[in-house]
Amino acid sequence: MKAAIVLYAGSISLQHQAHEIKSMLDTIETGFSSLEMWLFYQDSKPEVFPEIHSSLSSIKLIRIENVNSPESYLQLLEHLMGQYPMDMLVFASDGLGQELASRLGYRLKGSSCLQVEACSLKSGKLEIIKPVYGNNLTARFVLESFPCCLSVAKQVFCPVKMIPCESVSIEECELGQTQPFWVKETQTICDEQSSGLSDADLVIVAGQGVNNKETMDVLQGIANTMGAKLGASRPVVMNAWIDMNRLIGASGLIISPKICIAAGVSGTGVFSAGIKNSAFIVAINIDNKAPIFQMADVGIVGDLLEFLLELEKVIKADNKKKGRDDMAGSRIET
Repeated sequence: MKAAIVLYAGSISLQHQAHEIKSMLDTIETGFSSLEMWLFYQDSKPEVFPEIHSSLSSIKLIRIENVNSPESYLQLLEHLMGQYPMDMLVFASDGLGQELASRLGYRLKGSSCLQVEACSLKSGKLEIIKPVYGNNLTARFVLESFPCCLSVAKQVFCPVKMIPCESVSIEECELGQTQPFWVKETQTICDEQSSGLSDADLVIVAGQGVNNKETMDVLQGIANTMGAKLGASRPVVMNAWIDMNRLIGASGLIISPKICIAAGVSGTGVFSAGIKNSAFIVAINIDNKAPIFQMADVGIVGDLLEFLLELEKVIKADNKKKGRDDMAGSRIET
């Protein structure tokens, strides 16, 4: 099977994306007749690349003028597939990767599938495994039309090693780029700063039980006192009580802190996928039958704000005893 990994060298999450792709590729037992990396860049050529798979034979460097336009990627990918046909293209788990996998699969009259965890080649067909029904079940699909364009499933943050580009064969691809006739104007909105949730040791995750934006603001102050990062479930994000880049769950961030405090979270399958790798989970909910308690190490049935405010008082008192009145020095031991 001939395959290509598609990545953008300038992505702030390049190493994490590479780890997710590596996890999926490691499930393929049949091996590759050819495995390439198609590495896009905008300004300066990348000098290092993520170490993903031992079968990687070459890297194609492709300059892209507008990194914020999926159409620009699609145009270049169509050219590349015309010159270097592949059986499978593997994209990152982010929004761009999913969009490219879906649209390119259609344009090439092949197949596409998102959030792929594993795949194998059987009887000339690609069999893939992915989560379905809010991460409550795992399904197996058979893709018969090639090329197959896949985006991988989200994984726990784990950066891979970066190695010099000269360690493999490098080919620079000069491809023409034109703006589609239907694109009249583009506007670039800068990404929000990283939330820091992916590699945090202590995380508070707020659920719908917070009820309002004012409570979220209080929780942010408590998180600062504890030295924690604040995340949220989908209902909180959709109510615009917190930024979208703090969404925890299968459709957001998959975190693995030492301690995760789930406050006012019911614990659906989609959300649980985001915190299941936490070393220690504390759940706070007024509903003693909430599903979140099934995965918690400690369960507290009660008002989340009442509990967390008391915890904040204890931490402040402890910090004062230790002579740490400044906010930078205050934290909860993990």
